[in-house]
Amino acid sequence: MSTPDLSNIRGILFDLWGTLAYNVPRHHRKDYDLLASKFGVHSEDLWKKWVIYGKPSIRGQIKSGEERAALVLKDLGLTPSPEMVKELAHFEYENRSADVYFFPGVEDMLATLRERGYRTCLISNCNYLTSSVVERLNLANLMDGIILSCEVGLAKPDLAIYRMGAERLGLATGDCLFAGDGGDGELDGAKAAGCKLALVAQERGHAFRFPAKNYPYDIRLNNINELVNYLKQAPIDSSAA
Repeated sequence: MSTPDLSNIRGILFDLWGTLAYNVPRHHRKDYDLLASKFGVHSEDLWKKWVIYGKPSIRGQIKSGEERAALVLKDLGLTPSPEMVKELAHFEYENRSADVYFFPGVEDMLATLRERGYRTCLISNCNYLTSSVVERLNLANLMDGIILSCEVGLAKPDLAIYRMGAERLGLATGDCLFAGDGGDGELDGAKAAGCKLALVAQERGHAFRFPAKNYPYDIRLNNINELVNYLKQAPIDSSAA
C-alpha cells in the first residue's frame, strides 16, 4: 500500500487500550475459579453474567463495579452481601486497572506531536474504572481532549463519538487521523466518519492478537511511536488561508 497523503491532518484521535496503554492483570484463572467457588457458582456462569453488563458499563448506564457486581450476583440467584459485592468489584479493579502502563515512548511521542503543532484527543471505549487511569497517566495534560464513552454515553464505532472528538479539537473529522488497535470495529467507524486511519498492530493490542481479521487502514504501525514518522511536518492551518 502506498503512503497516503496526510498533509491535511491537523488532529489525531487516539484509542487508549492496546494503543497508548495496557494493563497487567494481578490474578489468574485459578484465582477467578476460587472466587466463583466461594460464591457457590461455576466460574463460566459468573463470567457470562459479567460480560452481559459490559456494553451498559461502557455506555455509562452502570456507574461502578459495585453496581455491576450486585446485578451479576442477583442474576445468578444469589442474595449479594456488601462483602460479596465489594470482593467481586475489587477483583475486577485489580485485573483491569490497578497496574496500567504506557507503551514505551508514548509520552515522548505525544510531546513530539504537540511540538509539531498537532492536536490530540483520546477516544476510549471504557467503563467506570478508566477515569482514574486517565488521571494517573496524566493524559489530560498530555493531550488536548479526553472523551470516555462511559461519560458521554457514546461508544465506538458510533459516528457521533468521532465527530465529538474532532469538535473538541476545533476540527472536522476529515482533518483528523484516528489511531487504534482495531477493537470494537473502531476503525470502520472512524472511516465512516471521514477520518484517515492508522492501524496499530503492536503486541498486546487487538490487531496483534487477532491478525486474521480484515482491518481498514491508511497506514499500519507495528508500534504506536512510528506515527511520528508519518507526521513529520507542522500541519497546515487552513484557518489562516
